[in-house]
Amino acid sequence: MKKILVIGDSNGLGEWGQITPGPGVANNNDNTIFRPYNQDKYLEGNSPKPFQLVYPGFGYFLDLKGHATCNYSFGGAGNFEAIFRSEEALGLAPPFTAPTFYTPDVIIWMLTEPCRNYKKDTRSGEAGLWDLDKHYLRLSETDQCKSIIELNQVLMKIAFDGAQKIYDTLKIPFILIEGWGETYGLESNYTFIKHIHKGWLQKILGKQIPLLTSWNSINDLKQLRPDLADTDEFKEEVNKYEDVINYMASSDDFPDNGHPGRILHKKLAEEIEPYV
Repeated sequence: MKKILVIGDSNGLGEWGQITPGPGVANNNDNTIFRPYNQDKYLEGNSPKPFQLVYPGFGYFLDLKGHATCNYSFGGAGNFEAIFRSEEALGLAPPFTAPTFYTPDVIIWMLTEPCRNYKKDTRSGEAGLWDLDKHYLRLSETDQCKSIIELNQVLMKIAFDGAQKIYDTLKIPFILIEGWGETYGLESNYTFIKHIHKGWLQKILGKQIPLLTSWNSINDLKQLRPDLADTDEFKEEVNKYEDVINYMASSDDFPDNGHPGRILHKKLAEEIEPYV
């Protein structure tokens, strides 16, 4: 049995959907229907929005194999947020958004889109979040990037530097899962990595992961770096992202049209468990 800390974005949490909760999902009296307090807000528009986690992910399936997982992933998190949550969990930063966790044997990190952390407004304004802000304070290192791929590499390097500091302090190794983010060839420069599950999401999609995988990141890049947005690279990556969106909408592998379902999470647990 291993103690495991899971960090990352919504892909680190499990299957997303709209109606039927699974084990470990909070619900009211009727366990077949999700009824949030602000139901009308969640249901605005032409169709219900997929903001509900309906079935736990690979961490749950690792629990069933006898391990003990604690999942600090959250929807919309960037890689900086993932590292900050691990710093909180391990007592390396004051616990401001979650309690300190026992020292795990391994940290599993679901990598996400680096440009999710490329923002104009980066200061939280909260004293308890200074350890998150410290990662954003390094965004000036991206000023000289001449391409989106270089921008992604620098942003991921900042996050990897944070993970390396955790390893240097506590000697807790990381297992990396390539989701919306990849290692971009940086892994040879670091010692915190125990194993990389290469191309997890790419293999499911059968397509290369675009360098930009959210409209927020696309719009932020337009605003912050119009020079990079006015390139063939930018247009190609946006087109790739639109292709990915269309594929997910038509694939049974993505029940909510945006996240891999429970079957793929169970398979992921089986694939990474030997490295835990």
